[in-house]
Amino acid sequence: MLTVPALILAAALFLAMVLNLALKPSFSARLSTACMVVAVLGGLLFYGTGFAESTGDLALSVIRTPLSVARMFVGVNELSAIADSTLVSTPAGIICFWLLHLLAFYSMASAALFTIGAEALRQLRFLLSRRGDLTLIYGVNEHSVALARECLAEGGNSVVFVCDNLSPAEIGDLNNQGMSVMTGQAAVDSTDRFVRKLHIQRRKLSVYAMDEAEDQNLYYALRLRDALERAGAAPENTRLTLPGAEDIIASMLQVSEEAYGFGYVHVYDVGSLAARALIRTCPPWDFVRFGPDGRAQEDFECVVVGFGHYGQAALKQLVMNGQFTGSRFLAAVFTPSFAHESGYITADSPELLKQYDIRSYAADGRSSDFYNYIAERLPTLKMIVVCTGSESMNREISDNLMLYLKRRRAEHICVVQCGRNGVRYQETVGSPIVSTSIYTLDLLSAVKADRQAIILNSIYDGSERTPWEKWVACDSFSKMSSRASTDFIPAFIKAAGSSLEEVMAGEWHPEGELLEVLGEMEHLRWNAFHFVMGYAPMSGEEFEENARTFARCRAEGVPCSIKIAKNPQARTHACLIPWEELDALSERENAITGRGVDYKQTDINNVLGLPQVLGVPRKDGAEA
Repeated sequence: MLTVPALILAAALFLAMVLNLALKPSFSARLSTACMVVAVLGGLLFYGTGFAESTGDLALSVIRTPLSVARMFVGVNELSAIADSTLVSTPAGIICFWLLHLLAFYSMASAALFTIGAEALRQLRFLLSRRGDLTLIYGVNEHSVALARECLAEGGNSVVFVCDNLSPAEIGDLNNQGMSVMTGQAAVDSTDRFVRKLHIQRRKLSVYAMDEAEDQNLYYALRLRDALERAGAAPENTRLTLPGAEDIIASMLQVSEEAYGFGYVHVYDVGSLAARALIRTCPPWDFVRFGPDGRAQEDFECVVVGFGHYGQAALKQLVMNGQFTGSRFLAAVFTPSFAHESGYITADSPELLKQYDIRSYAADGRSSDFYNYIAERLPTLKMIVVCTGSESMNREISDNLMLYLKRRRAEHICVVQCGRNGVRYQETVGSPIVSTSIYTLDLLSAVKADRQAIILNSIYDGSERTPWEKWVACDSFSKMSSRASTDFIPAFIKAAGSSLEEVMAGEWHPEGELLEVLGEMEHLRWNAFHFVMGYAPMSGEEFEENARTFARCRAEGVPCSIKIAKNPQARTHACLIPWEELDALSERENAITGRGVDYKQTDINNVLGLPQVLGVPRKDGAEA
């Protein structure tokens, strides 16, 4: 009689081991729960009926039945007590009886194995995470998990998640992917004991604060910074990435001569990041034809649907990256409440709506006014960016619009969605969907996202520091300027009729009229960046006042901090003028300073220096 129960127990234990290894933890947990429910219901039926038929005492049956059902889960059966029951009087009944016991013991064994195995795996993952470089990620969500997979794929580092709480199944899933998870208040508060467990003092540490509650990311970073200082971690070995406003947050967290901090702090704005991904996915220059002299042969005309955080960020990027010699930039903004949404952009970037043909329409992307406008502009329109702030609304507007364009045979118009999850683009109806996530190392890791910008900044900074040291010391405005400049590099290559492969092979020698045109295009781009950043053209009166101050300082033999053509505090610049007027400005300034500045040549030099920014090897083996 002991043979069958023994076989049942062995089979249940073996089945639990196999399924826990073969199935995902979340599915294994659901399977165990289902088996437990079936076993309980079946046990109540078999033992309840058996005891009632065997004893004829209802009260005794009610008492014994739940106890017998409970014993099923520890491998004990009472077949002998209900042997006279009709339910076990047939072979089919006996099979069902033993099957219920198998399910009961399996569910219990599975739960035990999962608990013991999950904890053992969790501890093992944490021990392994104490070796090599460390990536610490605060917050568990689909975006942070995707980033963690990318970090692991690069190799050479360990990934540890930190969060308040997480279910055992979710922890098991992450453990199985090679990531460690630390939960609880001690981990979230970055206590000294927790930091000691990570063995941070001699390791390179990259921190990504990506909790969906954005304010919590800053609080976590502040607590971790203080804990790292107490632990004696070297700032130069630490980097931090988190969402927010760079001008506000970076100085709070980055190391300085006065205060301890992270070696480098990369603060990203989700809207700006999505807009930058927009330019990488659907760059405006891909929708414009250029002549052999580099001049654009058509205007760049676009529409922005929605003017919240994402719409304004998209418009700024389109302005900065839609400037081509011989071309006009035209944009239409469709939003039901432009006056209520545009306060910040008109106050912070007052010249943006003055310098460029940007028109607003009080309607959304589903209105008849919108479709009437599109119908009128079908021959010349290049791009429609849908960024309402709602992913479902973006999808609805875009899908309907693409069908409309298909029926009008106007699929040359690019329809792209831009939102908190990144960019979604489909060239034509039925073609593959291109999705660009913003939560990738290419956009969140400063080393990757700003590789070319770091080189460009280093070229302008003539100090003996390394490019990375120069970038760490760089102010926010200069970083954004370098990013904007390098993002536009493909436009020069396209306008010149060249290719990246040719440039990387050392074939970049624009000259004559082409070089002049590309220099003007660089000036248009530079102007657009400054207008987006809130700059305005310097008045003649301010220029003359600066000139007088400079002359007075020179006469007195004292250093002069005034830059005649630029006032960063007032955000004015004398170079925010048409290309044709730069020579006259250079002459006026040189007459005062005698420095020999040539603003046109500066723009041209930026074009000629393109290979150096790209890291093109020189013929002598060094980089260009």
